[in-house]
Amino acid sequence: MNHDIQLLESSDIPGALKLCRASGWNQLATDWHRLIEHEPDGCFALKVNQEIIATATTTCYGSDLAWIGMMLVHEQHRRQGIAKALITTCLEYLHSRNIRCIKLDATPAGKLVYSQLGFRDEWSFHRWHRESDGTHQQGNLSAHDTLDRWNPNLDKAAFGVPRTGWLNRLAAHSHVIRYREGCGMIREGYLASYLGPIIASTPSSAGRIVTDLLACSKRTTFWDIPHPNHNAVMLAQARGFQAVRNLTRMWTGSELIPCDLSLQYAISDPGTG
Repeated sequence: MNHDIQLLESSDIPGALKLCRASGWNQLATDWHRLIEHEPDGCFALKVNQEIIATATTTCYGSDLAWIGMMLVHEQHRRQGIAKALITTCLEYLHSRNIRCIKLDATPAGKLVYSQLGFRDEWSFHRWHRESDGTHQQGNLSAHDTLDRWNPNLDKAAFGVPRTGWLNRLAAHSHVIRYREGCGMIREGYLASYLGPIIASTPSSAGRIVTDLLACSKRTTFWDIPHPNHNAVMLAQARGFQAVRNLTRMWTGSELIPCDLSLQYAISDPGTG
């Protein structure tokens, strides 16, 4: 197949959502808009007969760190080198931006492709899942929040680089809880509410944030937790969550940008870190 890769634009979002639904992913149109608005020259698609059959996105946090995400290929077009071509395009774009460290979150199926392209394991994490009690449906969360009291220094220590611009975009479609010792978000998804990011200086602060965020939604909830943060794992188990999916954080570049996982109780999303 001729891999004629194009920029992913806002007008392509309905086609990207069709890929999400076919693959059982949780993203909404607002998630795609956020990615394109943040990195308009770094989101890509492959089309056949004007129909999107594959996507990949990048999210830059200054020049030190960037993410590759939303790697989707329609099942009828897999095993044709499309994923590798899209990842290569993303890498070329990020190298043109002189990004020092490039990360992504790999499923077991995608891990081999990324390894072949030079990505190395950093750490693993699990998606945790708790079923709805059946009393609330999609759309019950209040959103359009701001980061007025989000602690940027604590977040930088946890994540490794400043990301205030991205978090502001995320907060606009999330319910945000902020305390002096930490902060967190929860937002709507197609299949479930999504809990994250959550940054906290102590386990007790994290527990308070999690409790308050979960009280905002009675839907099925997804929560992605770095495996090395044992306190976060215990919080999830105590609240009835079960681990349902394993992923691996991987990286490539000139230098690994470290993070403090003891402060990360939930990532923001596998597509953006």
